[in-house]
Amino acid sequence: MPPTFPILAAAMSLALLAGMVRGYCGFGFAMLMALGLMLFMAPIQAVPLALVLDLVASMGLWRRALRHADWPCLRYLLLGMAATTLIGVWLLASVPASPMRIVVALLAMSGAVALLCQRETASAVPRTHHPGVTLGAGGLSGLCMTLASAGGPPLMLYLLYRRMPPLVIRATAIVFFAASSSASLLGLGLAGALHASTWHWAAWLLLPALLGNALGQWRFERTPPRSLKISIAPLLIGLSLWVLIREALA
Repeated sequence: MPPTFPILAAAMSLALLAGMVRGYCGFGFAMLMALGLMLFMAPIQAVPLALVLDLVASMGLWRRALRHADWPCLRYLLLGMAATTLIGVWLLASVPASPMRIVVALLAMSGAVALLCQRETASAVPRTHHPGVTLGAGGLSGLCMTLASAGGPPLMLYLLYRRMPPLVIRATAIVFFAASSSASLLGLGLAGALHASTWHWAAWLLLPALLGNALGQWRFERTPPRSLKISIAPLLIGLSLWVLIREALA
């Protein structure tokens, strides 16, 4: 069944907003889309759709991100992500819809709260890269990405801990989530979680996602974000509370 106009309008507005956030911050698109879409579809439908849009809409950001990403760190992040993606696919396909909505909302909220609690530091000296810690950060982020499209907070907390410049953080996040979304979609496709409806919805939402992405990129070029505390964290907390309240009243 095609979506009704109010639902379609809400989903397109959400795609525009999520695109703006990701174009500006380098992450957050899939989390915002998954949380919002779960208000009117099951997680097993919302998460693959969010990942498809996240991957396609980020293509315009790849060229610059590949130049500025921290590759010594990124290699270990991607290795950790690859090791946990299949676990996330299995859990997403196995857990019923209502508990999964709660899990997704709690993951997103805990990550947003962790970002809010992250201390600002005046030091400009990057911390040392430790392979074991980097593998763990990539693994946790990859698991959360596949399970709930919520891989952003674990990765961003690690990158902020490393005291990377905003340009490098954004570029590293863009490359990581492009690879993570691709791996997750491959696993979900093999698990039979990608359907014709996924592509129909993606066709409706791709244009506003791309428009939002371009607007966020334009804004970043002129005023890079000073802190994620005032950008994505409040949005994630608000959407997570919305999903949890809705599930409690259902």
